[in-house]
Amino acid sequence: MAPLVASTLTFKALHPTFGAECHGVDFSQPVPEQAIAHIRAAMARYGVLVFRRTKLDDAGHVAFARQFGELDVSAVYIKPGHEYRLAPHTELTDVANIDEDGHVASKNSLRTQIGLGNNLFHVDCSYNPRRAGYSILRAHQLPPKGTGGATAFADTRKACEDLDDETKEKIKDYVLCHSLLHSRRLGAPECELFNLASLEDFPMSRHRLMQLHEPSERMNLYIAAHAHHIDGLTDEESQPVIQDLLRFASQDKYTFAVDWENDGDVIIWDNTCVMHRACGGTFEGEYVRDMRRATVYDSSSCAWGLNQ
Repeated sequence: MAPLVASTLTFKALHPTFGAECHGVDFSQPVPEQAIAHIRAAMARYGVLVFRRTKLDDAGHVAFARQFGELDVSAVYIKPGHEYRLAPHTELTDVANIDEDGHVASKNSLRTQIGLGNNLFHVDCSYNPRRAGYSILRAHQLPPKGTGGATAFADTRKACEDLDDETKEKIKDYVLCHSLLHSRRLGAPECELFNLASLEDFPMSRHRLMQLHEPSERMNLYIAAHAHHIDGLTDEESQPVIQDLLRFASQDKYTFAVDWENDGDVIIWDNTCVMHRACGGTFEGEYVRDMRRATVYDSSSCAWGLNQ
């Protein structure tokens, strides 16, 4: 394909098959609809777009995200009586390593234990009845350079294309059952809270494993660490298949990592065609890493999976 260029927007590829850095967006004012349309087109092609030094604040972040569609709202996940750190911007998900007292969360804290599942390749919100489309993550305050904190991505469209015909035939009708508790247990297997919790208290969401990514008209492998089992198969039958596919889709040739360079950097990714994971680092337990995410609901025909 020829390089995407639209008015002042340019896109620099970050990997042979997906991912690009976008330049030319003026975030100091509302982004014109023409630019939003070209960003959408680039997302269909690249799946991941990086924007440097946007200088967006919380309100600007929400306004920009809303231009791509209906937003998931964190208010429904906030405990009654609990003061949300990012209020009044409940459209933003707080993914910082900051505890309720405003301090850096210790490595043994529950907040850190909950976040360990994010170190596994996953897609956002596949465990919800209506899944996420775009995730728009912004660095509000980064830890010192050299202490880690990159985000890695995996190209699940290319991985799907590269599966052998026998595997494609075997899995073409599989439906995965996704559970947030399952991925949290995988990330922190020693966490007593996760081990005592019951999967029955966390309803699973059902989505087809192989499905059409409508914006690009390419087939995609919709898989994640949240995948607990294959509908109709036992856990023992399901997990080897799921783990084999996760390993296949996260091979080096399908992945790359983005270093967060500046406060205000933004990355948009399409959860319906890429996986991602947090890479961790020596900042953990030592330095603030304040990240904030807006989540745009998927609007494709697969958005609700088999959950309606």
